[in-house]
Amino acid sequence: MPASSSSSAPIAWNVIEPIEESSGAWQMALDEALLDDATAREDFVPTLRLYVFRPGCLSLGRTQAYASVDANAAQEQGLELVRRVTGGSGVLHHGELTYSFVARVAPPFTDSIEQNYTLLSEAIAAGLTRRFGVHAELEPSRPERSPANGACFLTPALKELKVAGRKLVGSAQRRQRGAFLQHGALPLATDYALHARLFGLTPERLRGAMMDLTEAAGREVSHAEAGEALVQGFTERLGVTLSPAPLAPHVRARAEALVAERYGREEWTRDAIG
Repeated sequence: MPASSSSSAPIAWNVIEPIEESSGAWQMALDEALLDDATAREDFVPTLRLYVFRPGCLSLGRTQAYASVDANAAQEQGLELVRRVTGGSGVLHHGELTYSFVARVAPPFTDSIEQNYTLLSEAIAAGLTRRFGVHAELEPSRPERSPANGACFLTPALKELKVAGRKLVGSAQRRQRGAFLQHGALPLATDYALHARLFGLTPERLRGAMMDLTEAAGREVSHAEAGEALVQGFTERLGVTLSPAPLAPHVRARAEALVAERYGREEWTRDAIG
């Protein structure tokens, strides 16, 4: 699918509205169901989804060791645990907005994970600048990750967004037979004490490594306003229009099946997937 030009009307992509507030198992299942749909259909329309985990949730990367986080502490705090289909380290979904984007590998996207990361990060950055005056930069290098710690926000990965050297958005991507899923977390207001407890770190170390949007913008930001900023960034950076679209019944049915088969099962969450 070609990007729009000044001589043609903007291309229409989908945005699933409103912001969905559901369990971790449902959110992860729905992301994978959309990826499956993109894999199966050549006419799949690139789709942005914005959501919130209710209740709060600690998500583990696909190959991340369960023991790398304090699962008991998470459960004591009323948090759910879920394992993502994407890689990366643990993310506390608490006081944040999560985005997911699913598309076929077709222009402007390619088989290059780095290029796709770059486009999507630039879109998010554009929205944050336009709406909040936040100037986020893309991490230019591929940092070494410490296998001893399971916290995603401790280190910015290649092409992730940071402000003043501190990570602002944590993302992960999965490619699957001609399609890809990228999803990520944008912290709005961080409970550093809780975050540190779950990952066996000090709050001071986390404060030095990450930043939330409230701090970056200098004011409180709602889920709705953050979501509007991301939509605006996609529209401006990628030259598309985002049209509200309902969730297709077959995608919902696939997500329900994935909850039953995987994401709602404790063994899926406990066992790292090779």
